[in-house]
Amino acid sequence: MSSPYQNFRIRRRTINSAWILLKSGDLTGFSRRLWARLLRIWRTLSGHNGTINYEEWRNQWVDLTARDRDLVASWDSETHFAVVLNHGSPDATDATLTSLGAQLHHNWAIGTESGDADWTVELEPGVVLHPAALATTAQVIDADPRLRMVYADFDHLKSNGIPFDPCFLPDWNPDLFDGLRRIGPLVVRHRSIPISLDGSTSSLLSSEVAHLPYVLASRPSHLRSRDPAPLHKRWPVGNPPPRVSVLIPTKDQGRLLERCLASLREVTAYPNMEIVLVDHESTEQRARAVIDSLSDDVDTLVISFSGPFNFAEMCNRAAKVATGDVLVLLNNDTEVLAPDWLDEFVGQLARPEVGVVGALLLFTNGTIQHAGVHPGVNGLMGHGHKHRPGNDPGYHGRLTVAHEVAAVTGACLGITKTLWNRLGGLDSENLTVAYNDIDLCLRVREIGLRVVMTPHAVLYHHESASRGYDDDPVRRARLQGEVDRMQERWGDRMEDDPAYSPNLSLTESSFTTANSPRTAPPWRTM
Repeated sequence: MSSPYQNFRIRRRTINSAWILLKSGDLTGFSRRLWARLLRIWRTLSGHNGTINYEEWRNQWVDLTARDRDLVASWDSETHFAVVLNHGSPDATDATLTSLGAQLHHNWAIGTESGDADWTVELEPGVVLHPAALATTAQVIDADPRLRMVYADFDHLKSNGIPFDPCFLPDWNPDLFDGLRRIGPLVVRHRSIPISLDGSTSSLLSSEVAHLPYVLASRPSHLRSRDPAPLHKRWPVGNPPPRVSVLIPTKDQGRLLERCLASLREVTAYPNMEIVLVDHESTEQRARAVIDSLSDDVDTLVISFSGPFNFAEMCNRAAKVATGDVLVLLNNDTEVLAPDWLDEFVGQLARPEVGVVGALLLFTNGTIQHAGVHPGVNGLMGHGHKHRPGNDPGYHGRLTVAHEVAAVTGACLGITKTLWNRLGGLDSENLTVAYNDIDLCLRVREIGLRVVMTPHAVLYHHESASRGYDDDPVRRARLQGEVDRMQERWGDRMEDDPAYSPNLSLTESSFTTANSPRTAPPWRTM
């Protein structure tokens, strides 16, 4: 149980954060923070646990009214679907055929009767399609001739046929889907794409794939036992392995620094690593002893930094003297847990489509601190799956495989030196402390590269122990300027998230169902 002093600190930090958002003009962020706070207070007083009643949610946002049915039935499309129905029990097959017969788009046929259909949908027996499933899919196909695949969100069916447990998928995320070896029960492919429920689809471009963020299929829950096990794909690091430079800004905090360095040397298995330590005027006796002891280490370089704390500039200076082909930004309050974490980083960065890679970071108590950054969650930027157990598989298996995210934290971030130099490193003028890592990730994505979070690289992050909180006037003013700069630079693009569904909440814990979807189904207005 938290102490009264801890509760006071939490309340003070909440008020300070809200004040920063209000002064910066971020009324949306302020409103979200205020509303989330009011909801938490109300739930504490009322005993309400905040769980969405999915039956009611589905009735409002999935089920068709008479007006909705008339609207969908009026959609005109010549798109022809070939349906491939796998073998199953008579009852399961009948349930799927019944849902096909109820489709408001009638231009479909099964197997050999489908003739020259350009689009194929393969269904498991027992899967029940929403009446507007094929009509909605056809609408999207007709609107974009580049498409080669369309997939939709889904939920599950209890043994009594009641829908529950929705799975709100992200937009096209080939690393996630290839790692899980599945997408969902409703995947419609152009005839040029091989039919396979668990085959690799990573060659498809995002412009060739459409995600329909609507529940258009229901899958019997017992079919989950047939899902393939997640695939941990180990990307080769090269022979010989490239040199990795681990860049660590530090000031005092000798005990944390000592633990960080020991884990790098004693736990990390990667064979070709150097450490570049940037010392920001450390005076603490233990810290000085640790830093001074590094003078004889041929694989460690210590450089000095003076003046106001500037995380971005410290990293930039470290990168200039680093000899590695791969750079890893690492906080001094981290501790390596997975011996092959650098192998994971280097392998991911060897892929031409990947620009930045981040790790799964845990609090000291073993719960999740960071598993990717999601714009808008609990404010400007939120960490996904925060406070869940460290071995939690994540939302529908999300944390069992590497996958694309909007951004990762600079507390542990990998990038090639070539790309770092191309982008000019971190913005040390406008984003000295906060959001420089997010800005880097957004610039990486802007040039068409992916930001990947791998749950197979695991470290402790004793968060904020070194820098402290932004709770004094100088820090508040600095943070306000950095928020302003991010909003000016990125605008609405900052809200784009390749890993988070518009059906998931921004004001509750991440990966919980939103009260209202941010994208309404085409048969319904908000």
